[in-house]
Amino acid sequence: MKTNSAENKSLFTGYSKKKLYCLAETYEELAKLYRGRQNAADMPADKASLDRKDILYRRELRETNQIFANHLEEISEAFLEVADTVVHVSRPVEHKRKALVQHLKKHGIQARELIFVEGGASRRISMEARSILRKEIPAEDLAGLLSVYFNRRLMPALDSAMLLGRGYDLFIFEDEPRFMVLSAMSRAVKEDEKISGDNFSVEEYSHNQMVAMISDGMGSGEQACHDSRSVIEFMEKFMEAGFSKEKALMMVNGALFSQNPGGNLTTLDICSIDLLSGEADFIKVGAAASFLKRGMHVEEIAADTLPLGSVEEINTMQLMVQLCNADMLIMVSDGVTDAFGEFGARRMQDIIAKTNYVNPKELSDYLLKCAIGCQGGHIRDDMTVLAMYINQSNDFAEAETKS
Repeated sequence: MKTNSAENKSLFTGYSKKKLYCLAETYEELAKLYRGRQNAADMPADKASLDRKDILYRRELRETNQIFANHLEEISEAFLEVADTVVHVSRPVEHKRKALVQHLKKHGIQARELIFVEGGASRRISMEARSILRKEIPAEDLAGLLSVYFNRRLMPALDSAMLLGRGYDLFIFEDEPRFMVLSAMSRAVKEDEKISGDNFSVEEYSHNQMVAMISDGMGSGEQACHDSRSVIEFMEKFMEAGFSKEKALMMVNGALFSQNPGGNLTTLDICSIDLLSGEADFIKVGAAASFLKRGMHVEEIAADTLPLGSVEEINTMQLMVQLCNADMLIMVSDGVTDAFGEFGARRMQDIIAKTNYVNPKELSDYLLKCAIGCQGGHIRDDMTVLAMYINQSNDFAEAETKS
């Protein structure tokens, strides 16, 4: 494999980095501007010249400027983080490139502009390709040919074209995940309410990362639903834009706190699963305990943290667990654990340990039924149960066993 020249690399990343650095500096200058406005809002030496309304107004203005300044600095740091991400772009040596082009041509595929893109744990193969047959060719077929050629299990990326036609299109391939997650959700709405105050999300942000979230709005009904839905939607948009979940979390919290400090509090439970390594990363912000079931053993995953919007700068706690084949992950809103009484998390742990469900929908339905049963059939709060079954590819599992 031959690395691109410095000139080619600068064409690929230099301009983009410069734009990101410029944006970071712009947001930093805006932050300084708001801090300057904060100083301008300070109390004059002669406080007697101000009435009570003026004092309250200046205090509120100073706090608002402080929140905006912090928020803008978070955005600036996020742009710098993206700009400093190291991405290596390279091409195969010429004789190997020609051999691959000839290999694909024998199977009715014309390829050009083959490059390798590596950054962090991501290794991608990008190329322009088209069908030279009288029929279209699925991208999965091309992935299979490349897998054999490079001795790597490859699959089309989410942002890749999916069908080779007569014209050239861009195809991107990445390593096939070692793990697959099957998920299911069960919900119950609080009595006398028409809409749940809980919201959830299960999304793949690449073939190699899946993120599950549960947000519980304060109280119940439409306002609680609006608050929790807004949190989920903002987190999704920030992560789709390329921000880390930690940066996204800080910005969402800043937005909530600036709107109504200490009011309309919302919890957020995040589980991010790396489908290549099998690592599950939990971030809990005022959220209920989660559970990892492995055979008859059940581990509680909990953290004592404040909900979103309660303080200007939240302290998050990350919890990491290594997943194995046939593990079950269970995430719940606090209406579920509260239903089991004073020792709700411990009782749930015991109940989960005694189950033998491998179907996540059966498990989530069963836990919800148990929670409602513990309250005599009543539903005193919104409840959400999200169950996930971890399935490791047979080929990877066999390879690990042999090793």
